[in-house]
Amino acid sequence: MKMICITRLLSLIIILFISIPVNALQKLTLNQAIDIALKNNFELLTAQQRLKQANEIIYQVWGMLYPALESEADAIRQYAENGFLSLSDGQYDLKFIQIKFGINPGNFYNTLTQSYSNYKLAKEDVKKITSTIEYNVIKSYFDVILADEVITLRKNSINVLQSNLLDVQNLFNTGTVPKFELLQAQVQLQSQEPLLIEAANNYNTALDLFNYHVGAKTGTYTIAYEGFDSTIKKPQPVAIVNLLVEKALLYRPEVLQLSLRKDMVKDSIEATQSVYLWPTFSIAGYYGKTYLLPNTSDVPLPFPGQSLDLSTITGNKEWQTTWQIRFAATYRWGSLVPVDTVQGVEREEKEKLKEIEERIKQVKQSIIIAVRTDYGKLITAYETIIAQNKNIETASEGLRIAKESYRAGVIKNSDLLNAELQLTSARMGYIKAINDFYCTIAQLKKDTGFDCTEIIFTEEMYEK
Repeated sequence: MKMICITRLLSLIIILFISIPVNALQKLTLNQAIDIALKNNFELLTAQQRLKQANEIIYQVWGMLYPALESEADAIRQYAENGFLSLSDGQYDLKFIQIKFGINPGNFYNTLTQSYSNYKLAKEDVKKITSTIEYNVIKSYFDVILADEVITLRKNSINVLQSNLLDVQNLFNTGTVPKFELLQAQVQLQSQEPLLIEAANNYNTALDLFNYHVGAKTGTYTIAYEGFDSTIKKPQPVAIVNLLVEKALLYRPEVLQLSLRKDMVKDSIEATQSVYLWPTFSIAGYYGKTYLLPNTSDVPLPFPGQSLDLSTITGNKEWQTTWQIRFAATYRWGSLVPVDTVQGVEREEKEKLKEIEERIKQVKQSIIIAVRTDYGKLITAYETIIAQNKNIETASEGLRIAKESYRAGVIKNSDLLNAELQLTSARMGYIKAINDFYCTIAQLKKDTGFDCTEIIFTEEMYEK
């Protein structure tokens, strides 16, 4: 009896130790946890900033099509002691508006294409990071549920074994069973208490990891749930995996990013070549006023003793309207065969293309393996849920019969304990299978690159 009291006291201390800290934590639903994680994740915030920068670069490239508009004012004075330098001693210029524009069509097109590809690349990077964050939060969320369910299971096992120990103690007191069976019952109960402590530690670890993936300090959040959802949708037959693989090869950010990098390398080659393959077109012009200063120097003539006033030639001391329009197409003939520049860059970029193409093959193969493996795990988890639930029903009935048989003296206490262990094992297998089921769905979403739940599930459902 003394052993029973000590055991109950230890169990009570363990249970209290487990339950006290949780009450002070803020509870989060799964969607709330994902939203907070997406807001707090530094890597995602950085990727989103890179996306904004990539978008700004697109606007900058388009800005190459806009002409430069300027205004200008200048004054020129000149004087020669003997003779003249020009027909005037200088001039004042006012250019109210100047237009300057120049562009190489090939270079502009390929640069613009590169900027759009870089934007798409940054967008896929945001998508990839978001997918990873969601998966980590979902998995850690269900790991907390699993750990909590294991604690509940261990508590129930202790309660059952305590009740069994009490029955054995009473039977021993009446001389019905030997002391060996009493010792067996005590050892079985004591062996469960370290398992409860282990379950509590696993729960705390899972909760810490959940807070980490949410982006919060340890001891900030816990999860809001009422146990595992016992309504499980049935996955489609394994043949559906081919469709998932096909779509994964289209939607996975890694594949899209590598394809974009491949296109960007090609654009880089063409952009380098375009400088030499395309002329550079330019337009320039201005509208303004000019004031010419008359030449005041004596201008010697071929005839001795004669001079000529050129003021009438250089203007009438008034502002004159001036304007100019210039159009040009410049072609770099001297670099028509740029061996050292273009061909060198082209060879380097072609090597990059080969590397990217090989990387694409590797990534696609890994995606195929991952999706097929995930779907196999999903089907296995579903079948395990059904099997373990049947095992729970069978083991529960077996334990009931074992209790009656033991009280009637038909079986030994060791047989009763084995029946209890079978029920505990079935329940453990059941909750682990449910955890595997939900975590595998999250893994499938991550590995396919899209929400594949509408494809993988039928209308048929399993209900506990």
